[in-house]
Amino acid sequence: MSDQLDRDAAGSLVVGFSGTTAPDELRRAVAGGLGAVILFTRNVADAEQMTALTAALRAERPDLIVAIDHEGGEFSHLAPANPWPLASPRLLGDLDDVELTRASARDAAATLATLGIDLMLAPSVDVNSNPANPIISTRSFGRTADVVSRHGVAFVEGVHEAGIAACPKHFPGHGDVAVDSHTDLPRVDRSIDEVNAVELAPFRATIAAGADVVMSAHIVFSAYDDQPATLSHRLLTGLLREELGFTGVITTDALEMQAITKNRSIEDAAVASIRAGADLAMIAVGSADAQALIARVADEVRNGTLPAERVADAAARVRALATSLGQRARQPGLDGAPIREVAARVVAGQTFPSLGPAPYVIDLTQGLHPAWNPYFSGLPEIFTRVAPGSEGVVLRGEHRDTNAAEPENDDIAKAAQAAAGRPLVIAIQDAGRTPWMRAALTQLLQNHPDDVFVLCTGIPEDQALVPEGTPSATTSGRNLIVLEAVAKQLTS
Repeated sequence: MSDQLDRDAAGSLVVGFSGTTAPDELRRAVAGGLGAVILFTRNVADAEQMTALTAALRAERPDLIVAIDHEGGEFSHLAPANPWPLASPRLLGDLDDVELTRASARDAAATLATLGIDLMLAPSVDVNSNPANPIISTRSFGRTADVVSRHGVAFVEGVHEAGIAACPKHFPGHGDVAVDSHTDLPRVDRSIDEVNAVELAPFRATIAAGADVVMSAHIVFSAYDDQPATLSHRLLTGLLREELGFTGVITTDALEMQAITKNRSIEDAAVASIRAGADLAMIAVGSADAQALIARVADEVRNGTLPAERVADAAARVRALATSLGQRARQPGLDGAPIREVAARVVAGQTFPSLGPAPYVIDLTQGLHPAWNPYFSGLPEIFTRVAPGSEGVVLRGEHRDTNAAEPENDDIAKAAQAAAGRPLVIAIQDAGRTPWMRAALTQLLQNHPDDVFVLCTGIPEDQALVPEGTPSATTSGRNLIVLEAVAKQLTS
């Protein structure tokens, strides 16, 4: 009983780690039955290193599941090992070609498979019905359940064609929140009928398409429960399992997020999530102590506060997924063809003036964040590579009061002065929810009314903020290949 209990406890956990090689403690946990390992940018140096890392982990136990967040856009932990980054979901939804979405997902998933990764923690099937949402933005395919459902299904199908597992998230839906769950606990007060019509529709569709894994959201849905979904038996077991009929693996989002750990420990959260119906409790921080977490789950079973059969069921579902993944044929990638097609359509579908070879670029962008994880420094880097005469500056949100109606320092004035007498590109990212950025855009356009172009790199709703007569375009996300194509068009 004790040995099997410890293996079941281990099998119900997915953990992260620091560094580009697997620590000995992690390897021992893998050998002892750890359900899964999650990788982040901190674990990625290049393709050769990634392949060696995943091989070393599986040398401890071949049926280990290796997962990574890989949604597209700025959300690309694999950038050092992947020359063809995935387009943002919002851009794919805006182009609204489900075959292109399927091909994009297949190409990205095939890249993961080549590196030894077999669980793609995507797509985000949150319906971004609230443009002021502080965390989803271009991670969503769009603002309606129909668009998100169609492209969510195509994405899942593409991932499956590559031979690995997809994971729709964040159940029951993260699209209509005003709070970032990384920092606090969001609350959704929609009725059950409203949730059923909007939030749940993409989950129904992707479950019907055979999704292997579903990730929970750290959000209270008041019509169902006063506990966040990740810890709610009513939502994970009652709604997802029993009402929607999902039979695969339920994983939590990272439990160290403040929505969960502001009022409880990570260990308490892990136990509570498994009790509620999660099969994988995710502790993604690099300092995760797998052995201590395994011991805590096993102790809760021995103490009678966590049913042994619940832990055994969770581990069995994870093992069944691992067995399935081991039997799937892996398909080769398409060598970046989908993202090149996406970039070509962005350029062909909009009007770009020729600004000449030496514009000044002012990149107004959101602050650094675990969910955004930009894999390039900003637009000036891209423009100077495409057109060496270009210059520019990146002004990020963490350097200013994000709620201020006016910029609180002279960065904007300095940037405007540097751009004087030159063509100007102003990039904005989700300015609709960012007061300082709207004020900066207004100030820059007043100081530089001519020979100026505004590029909306966040949600395309930002184009409504651009004054009539000022040329603008949108990329619906910050993908390197797309932005390079736009920079070439503007500087030709």
